[in-house]
Amino acid sequence: MLSYFPNLYPDELLYSGFARYHDHSGNISSKQTMKELFGNMTSVAVVDFPNNLEVFYNNIVHFNPPNINDLVTNHTMYNYYTAFQSDEMKSRAFDYITNGGKPGAIHMFLGIAASTIKNWYYLRFCSSCVQQDRERYGEAYWHMSHQLPKVFYCHLHQELLHHSTIEFRNPHKHEFISAEKADLLSPRLITVFSSKLEQQLKKLSDESINLIRYVENTQIQDFTQIYKYLMQVNGYANHFGKVHQQHFTQQFKQYYGEEFLTLVDCNFDEHSDTSWLRSIVRKHRKAFHPVQHLLLLQFLSVSFKDLQNYIGKKYEPFGQAPYYCLNPAAEHYKQLVISNVAVTTCTDTRNPVGTFSCDCGFVYSRRGPDVDKSAALKVGRIKNFGPVWQAKLMQLATSGLSLYGIAQVLECDYATVKKYISNSKDKSLNHKDPLMDLRIQKEAEWLKLIEKYANFTVTQLRDINSALYAWHYRNNREWLKENSPRMKEKVTANNRVDWEKRDLEILHLVKKAIKKLYAVEKPIYVNKSRVAKEIGQLSLLEKLLDKLPKTKEYLNKHLETREQFQIRRIKWACRKFYMEGEGNLVAWKVRRLSGLRERLSHVVKTVLENEIRLYQQGEKQKVINTKNF
Repeated sequence: MLSYFPNLYPDELLYSGFARYHDHSGNISSKQTMKELFGNMTSVAVVDFPNNLEVFYNNIVHFNPPNINDLVTNHTMYNYYTAFQSDEMKSRAFDYITNGGKPGAIHMFLGIAASTIKNWYYLRFCSSCVQQDRERYGEAYWHMSHQLPKVFYCHLHQELLHHSTIEFRNPHKHEFISAEKADLLSPRLITVFSSKLEQQLKKLSDESINLIRYVENTQIQDFTQIYKYLMQVNGYANHFGKVHQQHFTQQFKQYYGEEFLTLVDCNFDEHSDTSWLRSIVRKHRKAFHPVQHLLLLQFLSVSFKDLQNYIGKKYEPFGQAPYYCLNPAAEHYKQLVISNVAVTTCTDTRNPVGTFSCDCGFVYSRRGPDVDKSAALKVGRIKNFGPVWQAKLMQLATSGLSLYGIAQVLECDYATVKKYISNSKDKSLNHKDPLMDLRIQKEAEWLKLIEKYANFTVTQLRDINSALYAWHYRNNREWLKENSPRMKEKVTANNRVDWEKRDLEILHLVKKAIKKLYAVEKPIYVNKSRVAKEIGQLSLLEKLLDKLPKTKEYLNKHLETREQFQIRRIKWACRKFYMEGEGNLVAWKVRRLSGLRERLSHVVKTVLENEIRLYQQGEKQKVINTKNF
């Protein structure tokens, strides 16, 4: 048991508490401190996830400290990195911190080691916090919130954080170094950001603090469901949940900008189907860094502290039931009496179409999604007027009201009123079953049409009398199928192809196409599919290229690899900047103009660096062709 251990300060890392204990105890050897704290000299001084805390806690339990759960959640980065993880992964991480495990294992199974978003290289501090801590406690300490990835500003003083001289991953792995032992007074290089970039970075810093503050009150297992709902209500996914990826990624990059995304290690290729942004709004099959989650939530106008409110929410393109009945003939007109809606997809716009069926028989539909409350009182198409409406129609007709007057009362077209009154009169003249007689009549008309046009297909017959076909399709479909002309099998002529001749013809077209594509000023990726599209023979070159040996040989010699295309783009971009008077070439600008992602092959990266160096040294003062064909 320890005879002394300092009280932990608010927002203090356990690492900082251990470092202060080392200073206060007067130990010269860091391994002696390790042995006193953890009972061995082999433990490692880790900033974010100290482990084997169960042993340490038993050594200080007589001081009545906060429970071990409080030590883990409030004085390590456990809450930050497990906020978006499953309960199973949280339990595994907690067990690692309390009971120990293989060094570095927690960074592997939480996905931290593989993430493109890295921790700070040095421990960080806020100058105002240092002064305030010394006035209040007599010493400075390492704040956990200052070490969170991509947190540039102190949330208390809204000041830029500074790098200390203490490395986050100390090469002396058994040594705890306190804030007071670090040099916190030397002048620091202050980074100047634009007002927009500063606002974005402060927002990310605030949301990172919200995450560690509210994560214990946010018990969410399925972030995929929440993201699906938020994408739908913001118009980036349809009512089935399918994301409009191209539009979404373009809007996301436009919202944040290249500079900010690069600064927080979250830049991506808009056209890549495997980018982190496209993957995070799909079903989660891998871990994503908290920064990526926070950027997505901010883009969707949601703060982490409000995330709990979206659990279990389901997207309703027409709002929640009940819905209005819009039957002017019903007593419940414009009242919320319809209990559900059938949602389908419009074949033209791919927007949702809602069909609302009331007990009075009135059925109507409209396109969605509803953008405001007034849309709920609009009718797109009436599918069935129902018996209540038709009874009201006949009542008005017998009262002597004109057809135009009836149309105004029932809020419909004059032609609709005339049609339904005429149908009612025709039915009243027939004492037999009117529906049966009508069916017999319609069947006779269809059979007579088939007899008259014996060689016509069903499609041609439908064009001749579309109304008759439509009636049978709606009311007598099975009979229509049995009494329609069968589709005739197409007889295809077996014309043999002279592949040798075809090879020479295609070869001629391919040569012209490749020459044309390489001549385009802004380089185009000259691959097989591009050449095939250029000559209008995509299927031929994709599936039957082996039958065209000369064309295949020519393509193999003159098509370019992805690396060759990237090199052409780099040279073109450098030349363009040079011709436009861009004096100082920067790698990220060249990559952006070239449309290249950050991760390049060694060959392409070397060419990029050499090309920029040649322009900067003034050795390229002549026009450089992007490709000598």
